[in-house]
Amino acid sequence: MSLQFINDANGNPAYVVIPYDEYQRNESLNVEADETKVSTSLLSTDGLYVTLPHGGPGAKIDLRQFIDAWVRRGTNWVVAVSKRQQAYDKFENELKNGLDAILRRCFLPPNSPYMNTMQATTAVVDALVETGVFRHSVEKIPGYYRAVQCIHINVEEAVAFLEKNGHPKNPLEIHYFVLPF
Repeated sequence: MSLQFINDANGNPAYVVIPYDEYQRNESLNVEADETKVSTSLLSTDGLYVTLPHGGPGAKIDLRQFIDAWVRRGTNWVVAVSKRQQAYDKFENELKNGLDAILRRCFLPPNSPYMNTMQATTAVVDALVETGVFRHSVEKIPGYYRAVQCIHINVEEAVAFLEKNGHPKNPLEIHYFVLPF
């Protein structure tokens, strides 16, 4: 059998890599299929948070804050995703009210080193949709020259979510959630 060792920082063996054929033949190494399933969703098991995988340790969207801000905002039920691989201060006016900018502004700590890192990844948007409160769309939004990826909030589902889970202890400031142009 051909084995490969992966050492830790001190040079001590930390992992052993074996050929997949050998793994399949050795029943003592096999794990039941249902035990190997791992959720790739960023939505927490309690459905109250979405992890921001590129936001640094502990970065997450508090869905009570996020949904409450949408409901209190009350005027526009669709937002362009506007994911950008660019520095936050390079966002043009329209983009500052897109999902990516909102996540950076509202859910990363002040002076975060991740402020210039895209947060509205496909996995994050998928987790928002998984809540049942949001849905995907592609449409023409004022300020954009072509149809763009968007998320819509379902107001009835949003209200039901807040009734079930409670309103946030620290609501987002609406002027911080949506910036004037």
